[in-house]
Amino acid sequence: MGSVAVAAAASGALTMPQAGATDYRAGESPVTTPERPQSPSEAARGALDTVVAAQQSLDAESSENAKAAVAVEVRKEQERVERERQDAAERAARAARDANRWIVPLSGYRITAGFGSGGRLWSSSHTGVDLAAPHGTAVHAASGGKVISAGWDGAYGNKIVIRHADGTETWYAHLSRMVVRSGTVVPGQQIGNVGSTGNSTGPHLHLEVRPGGGNPVNPRSWLAERGVNL
Repeated sequence: MGSVAVAAAASGALTMPQAGATDYRAGESPVTTPERPQSPSEAARGALDTVVAAQQSLDAESSENAKAAVAVEVRKEQERVERERQDAAERAARAARDANRWIVPLSGYRITAGFGSGGRLWSSSHTGVDLAAPHGTAVHAASGGKVISAGWDGAYGNKIVIRHADGTETWYAHLSRMVVRSGTVVPGQQIGNVGSTGNSTGPHLHLEVRPGGGNPVNPRSWLAERGVNL
């Protein structure tokens, strides 16, 4: 019998049971061979793979959150810069409007001579309007501009000339004192004081308006077109 078994084994008639397979032996109940348990190193590698996968998932989520947060900050910064740009533009527009507005250059006055008037005091018709006021009354710039002349000018006495943004010049004559002699001025800034210098019979401001620096025009009608009533 032993020789038969050996021969059978040699010829491949008998096969060894495989793990997890059912082994049927004559006269016995079927037996299932158990699977081989994982070794400690294999279990550790599996756990490590799980941890790495979880970490990669967290990293990906964190990266997306970080990108979203950066996008929010960039949008906020863009909105802030745009607000500042709009505010600056509005301030510049207001400043331009303020610099070009027109006002009455004197308070507490009365008109004693109008544009085009004739008389012994002028070699020809009157080239401006005379605003009589107490000696020393403050004289203000009728609008913003640059002082292009300040000093004595014969019959005009002490005179200041301001050139405005549109090229118009305003002349302020017979001043007792000149507060500014150069530089830029804003509407309403004091430039001098009422006096009676030059060809004058009493303290008053002689005001001339010369568009483009050319011939004088009636200050009352010219200012009225700009909402200012003398």
